[in-house]
Amino acid sequence: MVTDNRNHFCIYCGAKLVPNQHFCTQCGKQVSHDFEEQTIPKPSQYEAEVEKIAQEYNVKQSRARELLEKLFDPSHMSYQKFTDAINRSNGLFDNQLAVARKMIELDDGNNEVVRRELEIKIKTLNTFIDKMEDLINELVIQLSSNKDDDADINNLFSELDNLIDSVKDY
Repeated sequence: MVTDNRNHFCIYCGAKLVPNQHFCTQCGKQVSHDFEEQTIPKPSQYEAEVEKIAQEYNVKQSRARELLEKLFDPSHMSYQKFTDAINRSNGLFDNQLAVARKMIELDDGNNEVVRRELEIKIKTLNTFIDKMEDLINELVIQLSSNKDDDADINNLFSELDNLIDSVKDY
């Protein structure tokens, strides 16, 4: 709380504070005049892990798209099917990533429920990476073998659809 008449500014957003103000009118954070009372939020232990997962997923989905371009002509039915699967996966991954990032904002290190839910989100995000890796591997096999057997591809589509459906249901 600001109690004197000097010019004070919010340490979080820089907005000007007035005497006896308890919360910043710009960012809504609680303000304090005494330096000892001010606490700097501790970053979540999960933040770096979630960002690493986001980067890894982006690399893998980009790699899958590159292989898709090499393997199929854009007019080919399998090209469209793979593209749709990647796009759906990206949409759900991005949604789960956004939720994980919001949960990280709530993580003060002391809330067991937030910690447990973040760990579940991280497992879910890693499952997307695993399935994208499976897709890459199948595309590499198809590219190197040039085989006409679509059973493995159809099986992979089924697994991707099951993952997407299970995340939607969750």
